[in-house]
Amino acid sequence: MPMAMPVKKITTSKPFCALAGVGPYALAKANEVYEDMAVRGRKIVSMMSREAAEEFQQTAHELEDVSRTARQDQDRERAGQATGRARATTSATARG
Repeated sequence: MPMAMPVKKITTSKPFCALAGVGPYALAKANEVYEDMAVRGRKIVSMMSREAAEEFQQTAHELEDVSRTARQDQDRERAGQATGRARATTSATARG
């Protein structure tokens, strides 16, 4: 349970209001402030989630590029090794 829920329950309770000496207007104002803070909090969380998702997506693309480059390097290396073996086999056959 978020911390805001127990705080809201306590601050809107009749005993708390009576003890604090606040009237109905102040209580309504406190609820309005709470709702405003909740909206702001949701906006901040949404913005941060969006930024994190964009950063994750960018990192994923970078990793795909690195992986693709590594695969191409491996393929070139294997092709070079195969060509070297073919040359060695051809040279040995020609001598023989």
